[in-house]
Amino acid sequence: MFQVLLIIGIVAAPYLWNDAVHATGVNKYLWITGGLTGLVCTVVFLVWAIRLNRSQKIETVSQKLEPEAQTDRLMPVGVELANAVAERLDAGNDLAYGHAYYCGMGLTKYGDSYVYASVQDGEVATPEYGDAFFRSLESDGGKIFESRAQFIEWLSAQTDSSLYGDGNQNITLKRLQSFASLIVRS
Repeated sequence: MFQVLLIIGIVAAPYLWNDAVHATGVNKYLWITGGLTGLVCTVVFLVWAIRLNRSQKIETVSQKLEPEAQTDRLMPVGVELANAVAERLDAGNDLAYGHAYYCGMGLTKYGDSYVYASVQDGEVATPEYGDAFFRSLESDGGKIFESRAQFIEWLSAQTDSSLYGDGNQNITLKRLQSFASLIVRS
């Protein structure tokens, strides 16, 4: 909205300047132009402030409606959820976003090992990537676990804060719960 008003002002200014200077004089024209500019800026600011206020009210209402969706960033995953995640990984599923380029951190099973590593193009890095895998473990804080017990012990103690990584598409308690809830039991 502001850009449209700015363009109109830029285009119209030369025409208005010539007419107004001849009709009213420079001083009067500058007062009128300044007043109109101030009025337009005030209206734009008020519209922005009202929209911001409404969006904050909507967020507050949604937070009150969904208190269970909010988790304590220091709440550990726990053994039960860690077991459910391991079960899902054992079934051949990966916890990873699947899009082009960097996709944050993910979980997968590689042979008998469990891997927490960076995800590129929807693929969790595994030892088959060679030296690049081990370099990414160092740089991204990834881990490889030789047994299910080691993996469950580690994951059960993790929190949203400890899994935050670089903050980009990280693993969260809510995401782990969603991943584990997709287990089909017979």
